[in-house]
Amino acid sequence: MRQALLAALLMMVGILSACSNNSSAPASHEEVQENVQNFYNEMSKFDEMGKSSLEAFNTALTSYSTGKASDSEMEKAVDDFQDTASDIADEVKDVKISKSLPENIRKLLKESVIAFQSAYSIKEKASKSAVSPDVTAEEFQDMNQQADVAMLYGISKLNEARVAAGLIEPGSAATDTLAGAGTGTAADSKPGTDSQANTGTTDIQVNPQTGKGTSVTEIK
Repeated sequence: MRQALLAALLMMVGILSACSNNSSAPASHEEVQENVQNFYNEMSKFDEMGKSSLEAFNTALTSYSTGKASDSEMEKAVDDFQDTASDIADEVKDVKISKSLPENIRKLLKESVIAFQSAYSIKEKASKSAVSPDVTAEEFQDMNQQADVAMLYGISKLNEARVAAGLIEPGSAATDTLAGAGTGTAADSKPGTDSQANTGTTDIQVNPQTGKGTSVTEIK
């Protein structure tokens, strides 16, 4: 499943790269660093937005699963989270990548954008399925896992671009996460299942050498 998702992301990047026309004058080293840093700042802003929305959604989901929240309250929480995830996906898609950047860095940032957009789109679908009787707990967890994979891939590519731009050193502690460090998926279990609903956020940690990582859910 993870390999298939990454293959799809890479295919989308290849298509976009083939259609691009880099006719701008090459950027200076300082301009490259400024562009990549601005891109990182934008992704960190979206990460923080997603983190806050996720915490509110997980709180509502836990309350609903324990009978402390009504159907209408849960429906509002789902709608709010869906709206936020959808808005972030749209805003990520609109982030500009300068054509004057070196092609290797442009390619890394494009891959990052596609992965982040995919992650937030999956989060939007997962939030709706959390209370859907047509979606099993296993399917719900699978969507969460897919969102994690896409998010980790996006972070790893963004960190590679930061290394290539000379903003950070390979293997440095700064390559581990985005500034917000906490954009995760919805709780790992659906209401009405035997599993305990998890509340909290997912701390995404990436190995800068491999781009692989794990998600650690903090249960509060």
